[in-house]
Amino acid sequence: MLPRKNAADEAPEPADEAGDEQLVRGKGRPTPKRRDTVGVRGPVSAPKTRKEAYARQKQLAKQSRTARSGPPQTAAERRAALRSGQVLSRRDQGDTRALARDYVDSRRFLLSNYLLLVIVLMLLAMIGFWILQLIAFAVFLGCLVEWYAIGGKIRKMAIERYGRADGGALTIGFYAGSRAYLPRRWRIPVPRVDKGDTI
Repeated sequence: MLPRKNAADEAPEPADEAGDEQLVRGKGRPTPKRRDTVGVRGPVSAPKTRKEAYARQKQLAKQSRTARSGPPQTAAERRAALRSGQVLSRRDQGDTRALARDYVDSRRFLLSNYLLLVIVLMLLAMIGFWILQLIAFAVFLGCLVEWYAIGGKIRKMAIERYGRADGGALTIGFYAGSRAYLPRRWRIPVPRVDKGDTI
């Protein structure tokens, strides 16, 4: 038979007053409901037609443009900034690419006449002479060799000047070659050196 406990034994021990104070402490107010803090949202309905969806997307784009600092640039202003070199595309950024542009703009290459040469050879190849097709292929191979040689030289110059080069000989050569075969007035950014200048 189990012994019975006295009433004094069953009474809970008095809690420490300091502990009670710590329990009561806090921010002293209940956490507010989300609806009270966020506020009332307007009715949101999905667009019913494609025209409504396009209009809503256009409005949101306009709001995001006005939220940005500064006046929005027009397409003509962006083209002018790219031509002048004030703004560079990701492809044109870096010291190695700037050196490649200056190197190409200061020299003459076989690639400089490549665009005109390819058009002439394609027109002549349509006549059907296999020798002309062979000449066109040989010119293309010659341009590839020149690309690689130009890329190797620019890469070596970049390592000497900057301690590093962004890309291999073929990558830099392809970038330089794609600029070299364009007429000078079509190049973007515009050339900042004249032909014959020392780079």
